[in-house]
Amino acid sequence: MKKVLKKITISILALTGCLMIASCGEDNKTDKVTLYFGGSTSVEKIAKALTAEFELECPSFEGVHNHTGSSDAYKRTQGKDKDSENKLHMGFLSRELKSSEEVQTGTSGLVCKDGIVAVVNKENNAINDANAELLTEIYSSDSVRWETVMGNNELIGTINRYSRDSSSGTRDGFFTAIGFEDAKTDDTKIPGVVIASSNGDMITKIKNDKYGIGYVSLASVESSGLKALTYNGVTATEEGVVDGSYALQRNFNYCTRTEADCTEEEWLILQAFIAYMNSQEGLIIIKSTDGILTDSIANAPSWDSILEANPKFKEICR
Repeated sequence: MKKVLKKITISILALTGCLMIASCGEDNKTDKVTLYFGGSTSVEKIAKALTAEFELECPSFEGVHNHTGSSDAYKRTQGKDKDSENKLHMGFLSRELKSSEEVQTGTSGLVCKDGIVAVVNKENNAINDANAELLTEIYSSDSVRWETVMGNNELIGTINRYSRDSSSGTRDGFFTAIGFEDAKTDDTKIPGVVIASSNGDMITKIKNDKYGIGYVSLASVESSGLKALTYNGVTATEEGVVDGSYALQRNFNYCTRTEADCTEEEWLILQAFIAYMNSQEGLIIIKSTDGILTDSIANAPSWDSILEANPKFKEICR
């Protein structure tokens, strides 16, 4: 009996020791630094791919996404909603920052470029090419007919126009590029237009409408099942966007919170993430998710070299 009790006592002491070690391990465990990302839905795929890979490179980092449109990128980082429950550490824009969106120096930059493509239903044989004058004519009236503007009878009926909402960077880029800037934020300039909530929603609507026309990100075209129109006779390609021969294009940009509005750890991780985004590894991710690069991957620094040059990044990430 004494031997049994002795064994039980030893087992209990051993278990207690294990629990104490586990407890100490939990107490010393470094909490993750959570950063919030949002803004443009066009940049969402790129942003999520970058943060997913950065989490592997920097285990103390956790990225949370809530993409609701380019207008929220500034509003929720440095604008009027920066202290709301929807605040962001980094917001992405599929357009340029407006003059009213005054960001602090060093808190914004370019991610990559993108093309915008005018698209129609696959069954539409009336149109193959578009230009600024034609697109402006189509979008400015709710009674334009396909046979009238195209001068053929390949498709007979009223044109159904689709647009993104006024907070969309894709909409801003599209109407800016065709010279119809009044329509960027004013729905009265495009009467009768059906509003799509995202690139995906735009694609779905036009796929179901033989008479529809709209515009989407170049990155969305290949898998969309829609007919992409050339612009001024030029097919949308990455090369054409970079060299400027394809004129319907825009920049994907970012803006962040200021250092004063971050904790020390948040600011350090945020700067490390930006450095990673511009590293060879980051640029490869951007390219693989259909972003159009303006810089050579080969000329960018590797993530390892960035860590070696920045001891604070290395300390917090590894």
